[in-house]
Amino acid sequence: MNLRSTVGLLLLVFLSSATQAEQRVLFRFDQPQSAQPWRTVNDGVMGGRSVGRFRINDDKKMEFFGTLSLANDGGFASVRASGGNLALKKDGVIVAKVRGDGREYKFNVYTQRNLGGYSYRQSFKTVNGKWIEVELPVREFVATWRGRSFPNERLDPGRVAGLGFLLGDKRPGPFKLEVEWIKVRAPYRGMSKINCEGTYKHHLQGICSDQQSIYWSFTTALVKTDMKGIVLKQIPVASHHGDLCFNDGMLYVAVNLGKFNDPAGQADSWVYTYDAETLEELSRHETQQVSYGAGGIGYRDGHFYVVGGLPEGMVENYVYEYDDQWNFVKKHTIMSGHTHLGIQTATFAHDRWWFGCYGDPKILLVTDVDYKIVGRYEIDCSLGIEGMSDGRLLIGSGRCDGAKGCNGVARMASPDEETGFRFLK
Repeated sequence: MNLRSTVGLLLLVFLSSATQAEQRVLFRFDQPQSAQPWRTVNDGVMGGRSVGRFRINDDKKMEFFGTLSLANDGGFASVRASGGNLALKKDGVIVAKVRGDGREYKFNVYTQRNLGGYSYRQSFKTVNGKWIEVELPVREFVATWRGRSFPNERLDPGRVAGLGFLLGDKRPGPFKLEVEWIKVRAPYRGMSKINCEGTYKHHLQGICSDQQSIYWSFTTALVKTDMKGIVLKQIPVASHHGDLCFNDGMLYVAVNLGKFNDPAGQADSWVYTYDAETLEELSRHETQQVSYGAGGIGYRDGHFYVVGGLPEGMVENYVYEYDDQWNFVKKHTIMSGHTHLGIQTATFAHDRWWFGCYGDPKILLVTDVDYKIVGRYEIDCSLGIEGMSDGRLLIGSGRCDGAKGCNGVARMASPDEETGFRFLK
């Protein structure tokens, strides 16, 4: 063997060892004993009627499946495994390869060997029928017990003795989540800043993502890029297309064809829907209850939530709830104080609402599920905010430069209790 071959072989061995050191398998399902550590725990323990089961299928994947029921104040199904000491570290990242049904699941870790006590939890969204890799930074897990959060109860990663998946999205009916493997790896080192290719006539209004692509609304243009910002598709759209959200293969965009922020309510508010793969327009839905102009939209538990403009002098913001057939459900109030021109962007992520507002300074409002403010921050996400499945946020920004046009930028961030979020380096 010559010197070049020897060096090449040594380099290959080194790279292979480094990769193995950075990524370690916790659970996979290709062995006869793969099912042994796993068991289901459903709401029957407290009188509920949900049915959750698991099995290892012929493709060597674990299937967590069943039917969620809200009867008898129930509403959860879970599967969990004990693994002794999983040797997690605070700066590690749990990664799970899953294929779901478009619903939002929880990933839990446990420090007690009987898998009791606190469940340290993160949420993640699935894409119907598609395999995705869900990334869950260890430092982002939040302690919960019987549905309540305990943010001051910190996880000791070295004591983690088990983990599992839970469904509790308050949507009765069948469900299925497939899991190929669960691993742990070193901290995220990927791209933290994504520049949208090209320039556009009008400024950025919002962003969303299906974890595989990023969708950008530039007022009169709708753009789809890959996760590096390379344009895959773009189409012209009516002014004024605002913020947008993704759900189950479709894009939903808040659109106002009338006036914004008019005390007399001269808006003409709609939600336009598009196929996320092709950007073909599919339908339009009136949301005229949004009387000051639809500007932003988010999705949670089968319902859509539209936000928008606000006249001068008003000291509270509003969130307009619609069901999946676009029937108006309720107008919610956020006791936010006045924010300039209302709320521009919205997303429900990591068990709370995030609302971006214009102004000087620009404001981020963070609320719980009942719209009670848990944080008000002087930080800018008024051109886009999206929750990512790994505990991070994707923040939109952009500039307009006269005849050169307007650009769009998305940056990865982590939630932060003191500042709202912090950008990843």
